[in-house]
Amino acid sequence: MIIRDFKTISSTEGWKVMKRANPALEQELLECLVEADSRKANRLKRMEEKKVYLQLHEAMEALLHICRDGCRTIGPRDKVLKGSQVACGFPACKGLETLVRHFSSCKTRVPGGCVHCKRMWQLLELHSRLCNDPDSCKVPLCRHFKEKMQQQVKKDEARWRLLVSKVISSKNSLGPFLGRRSTF
Repeated sequence: MIIRDFKTISSTEGWKVMKRANPALEQELLECLVEADSRKANRLKRMEEKKVYLQLHEAMEALLHICRDGCRTIGPRDKVLKGSQVACGFPACKGLETLVRHFSSCKTRVPGGCVHCKRMWQLLELHSRLCNDPDSCKVPLCRHFKEKMQQQVKKDEARWRLLVSKVISSKNSLGPFLGRRSTF
């Protein structure tokens, strides 16, 4: 009760009497307040992180949708699009569509490059790390990244494994609410 309404309680006469009579209790209550604030901040941070991992999962789903299933507005390289088709209703497809279109036509070819193109490279690499069948995968550069991974240094590998596990666990945490299931 004190932690929930500390501002009001700390301004009461009872609080002032307690401070004079038992400074150790005041210190203990203040420490509990700081601890509660810290737990709340950590919980919010974890929720934000989970949101990012869920967005990455949605981006992976959209990438598969575009390259394997054939998005109505982008489509894989082996399917012809019809001019009269309406925009795709897949949740993350529109954002990824914009990124794919930029990536395919970007003229910035310098070291350090374009921020949007770097993001696309990262998504392609994340997909390849999640993909279990790079030989038949229709996502561009999937096999290339798998081969590159075999040559990559070990310290980077641990970071990617953590990212992959968090994306997969966020997908699994959706449980029966997952509207669309696919395998990478």
